[in-house]
Amino acid sequence: MDIVLIELVLWAGLIFFLWVLKDTLGNMESELDRSAAHRASPGHAGGSTRAERLFEPIGSYDGATIYRYAVIDGKTYEFDYVSATGMNAQLTSRQHCLDPGLVYTEQPAAPGSVTDN
Repeated sequence: MDIVLIELVLWAGLIFFLWVLKDTLGNMESELDRSAAHRASPGHAGGSTRAERLFEPIGSYDGATIYRYAVIDGKTYEFDYVSATGMNAQLTSRQHCLDPGLVYTEQPAAPGSVTDN
């Protein structure tokens, strides 16, 4: 009788452990998927980019100020256009989209300038 009771307690513990492990791994997988998607395309195809610095305001759109220039990841981008599809805009590798759909295009380095590459 004692052995059967110990075995039942061990089986219950194993089932509980597997249930907790399943939930934990499911949450971890969701977090990994979100971070991988964010790393794969920062600022592209629905992801929002954060500018390090914005300067020279030129207007506004949908309650947000439009700036002529944005510094993103140490590179200077110039305002190009407002995307009709908002944050779901199809962008090139030289473009970033800031909320609420403001598309900025990377500016080529001026001849003779030194860049931080």
